[in-house]
Amino acid sequence: MGAHVRRGDMVMVLSGKDKGKRGTVKAVFPKTGTATVEGLNIVKRHTKHRPAGGAMSSADTGGIIEKEAPLRLSRLMYVCAKCQVPSRTKVEIRAGLRERVCRRCGEVAERPGKG
Repeated sequence: MGAHVRRGDMVMVLSGKDKGKRGTVKAVFPKTGTATVEGLNIVKRHTKHRPAGGAMSSADTGGIIEKEAPLRLSRLMYVCAKCQVPSRTKVEIRAGLRERVCRRCGEVAERPGKG
């Protein structure tokens, strides 16, 4: 089953430590049913110092790194760009194209990846 949110969508967290916060989806992982949201679900990763010739050149300094961990898709809800309210979406066929539509106001959800 496909994900109800896509990369670039504004979403709101429904439960957990970041409940009520909003952010933009950075990546969606449909196989695991998760997504990473910019600035939310921050975790600290303790990394070991690696020599400069190592495989991970970006983490060669080591230390405590803060990064976004994936959130379950069931904990995220799409926020409509027009009405700025969390809402469900439905799929309608308009002009031969499948479009995601806000259930509250009927506004077509923009396709962030398609510029």
